[in-house]
Amino acid sequence: MAKKKEETTEEVVENQEVTEEVVKKSVTLTKDGVSFTLSDPIMISAFENQGYEVEE
Repeated sequence: MAKKKEETTEEVVENQEVTEEVVKKSVTLTKDGVSFTLSDPIMISAFENQGYEVEE
């Protein structure tokens, strides 16, 4: 019987970390005399969708 030669290939994968720098600026949103100061873009969008307006 002939022995089969097993070939093992090692794959080296470099782990590259991509660091994304996000500059968060604070925004004040107001509605009916109630104000919130937020810096998270998702929260700002949610408050705008609820009728809050960005103070300049």
